[in-house]
Parts: sequence; C-alpha cells; structure tokens
Amino acid sequence: MDYPVIRGAAYALVHAPNLLLSQGSTQNMERAKNPDSQYLKELPTKLRSFQDAVNYGPNQVYIGNLHPDELATIEKPWYENFPQGQAMGKYGEIMSEDCFYGLLKICDSFDLVMLEHDFTHSIKAKLGNNPLFATEAAAIKDGVELVDIEKRIADHGAEALHLDGKLVGCVKRAHDWDVNLSAHTMVENLVARASGVLVLKHLLANNEVNPEAIDYIIECSEEACGDVNQRGGGNFAKSIGEAAQCVNATGSDVRGFCAAPAHALVLAAGLVQSGIFKNVAIVAGGATAKLGMNGKDHVAKGLPVLEDVLGAFAVLVSKNDGVNPIIRTDAIGR
Repeated sequence: MDYPVIRGAAYALVHAPNLLLSQGSTQNMERAKNPDSQYLKELPTKLRSFQDAVNYGPNQVYIGNLHPDELATIEKPWYENFPQGQAMGKYGEIMSEDCFYGLLKICDSFDLVMLEHDFTHSIKAKLGNNPLFATEAAAIKDGVELVDIEKRIADHGAEALHLDGKLVGCVKRAHDWDVNLSAHTMVENLVARASGVLVLKHLLANNEVNPEAIDYIIECSEEACGDVNQRGGGNFAKSIGEAAQCVNATGSDVRGFCAAPAHALVLAAGLVQSGIFKNVAIVAGGATAKLGMNGKDHVAKGLPVLEDVLGAFAVLVSKNDGVNPIIRTDAIGR
C-alpha cells in the first residue's frame, strides 16, 4: 500500500508574559472572583525574562536545539539550571513578545491592531532582521499616538497591549454588539492566526517547500473563530494560508480539544493517500486562554510561571517519497 509520509515538521514558541497577565483564563477568572488575591499580587514577580524562557531546557528541545534525552543530563529543577539557549532552532524559533505584537499587526486584515508610533518603528526594524518576515515588516504602516490608544481603550473597550509595564498598543473590537467579535476574542483570534503563520512559514522554509505547492491546510488549535450567526464556524486554516502565501490552498479547521492534532493527522493522511491532494499542511496556533493556566500552583510552590509561552506546530503530509516516515493508515484506531 502506498502510504503517505510525514515530510516535515516545525515548532515555535512565543514568550508572552504580558498576554499571560491580561488574557490567560486563570488570571481573568481570579480577577473576577477575587481581585485582591495574593496570587494576583505575587504573579508579576514570578514571570520569566525572554532569555530565561529561551534558556529553559524543554523549550530548547521543542525547537530542536536539544535532543529530549539530553534533558537527563541537566540538573533539576530545569527552571534553575539550563545551558545558554538560542532563540532559533532546527525546527523553528522562540519569538519575543515585542516581535509578536508586530506579527499581530502583519496578520491584521481588518485594522484592529493599533501600535504606538515609536514602538512600531522599533519593531519594524527588529522584525526586518527575521528573513521570514522582512518583506511584511517593511510594509507595516506608521503607528499612532499613545493618546489615541488610551482613548480607544477607555471609550470603546479595546484590549490593551503592554510590554514591560508600558502601554504600546491595543486590539479593537470588530463589532459593537456581537460578543463573539469583542476585543478580547479578537486578541484570541489574532494570536492563533499569527502564531500559526509563524510556524507554517518555518515548516515551508525548513523543508524548502514552495508555498504554492500546498493544496490544503488543516488548522487544529484550541481556539475557534466565528460570529453571532455561526460561532466557531470561521476558518483559521485559510486565513493562515493567505498570510503565508499559500495561494493555491484551501482548508478547514478541526476541533477536538487536545486531541485535535491526532484527528488532523488522520484526515490529512486520508486526503493524500486517496489522491485528492498531494501536500496537506497541518497547523496549530497558540491559545491565550492557556497562558498561566496552572499559575496558581506554580506561584504557591515558589516556581516561576512556566506556562508563559504560546505553543504552535505544523506538519506536512505528502505523497510517499520513499524517504520520509510513513503513516500506517491501515493501523489507525486498531
């Protein structure tokens, strides 16, 4: 039987301590129930720096700079003992939060992201050094005045974007009355799209695949987009493909909580083995709700909040090339 193969994979992390504070579900629920809690007071002191997140052994494994077995050679606890890490790895990268705000703007098709003028200037230069986004970074428009951002937050319910305690931008709501298009939800959606674009671009570049060769995209993150008429009925897959220049690809989203990637692999394998498509990309962006999800336990035990990164991954399933590992479709579910 001519089984399909896993032609390549990519992995990316986004260090997002400020999004953790404002968007994480644990923190939002704690503010609603107990705004004066000791946890919320201690939390900012337990956030890691970008370099500490980069140096963390498991994060280096994720992007391919360490083999998983090498973790056994690092003294525990890993959050205190780590080698000097690199932000770029064999399979992807760990992106800083300021660069990710710039990527949010790049992936903003409806002018929902407002970034402060000076911050925009600095981030255009920084993102311009990333070969995956140099062209897009150059096209970012000039930012706005801080007073305009403050007014949008105060008068129109925009979600603030902070960096090191400083207001640098906001995300506007997409509709005045539809709760599914609130500013909070728009942050969730843009984060999922942007982190998905980040990892898909790494997948294509690392495996020297022309974006035009991708026929179909399956997005399988833990988020969903839609509006009052069709909650969860939107399509991250095609929006990610559009931003990654996959001009010949259509696609759809698959949801199944944490198991969605397994379902996506099965579907992708079936589409390729049947001959419908030659190259199917599976992509999953990060979920802001999961940032700091177990933060209470980390803080209570004196640990840094280790869930300070958004995770994303991508897999390319293609026709059998006689080289890459096959997917045994005859053994699925048995």
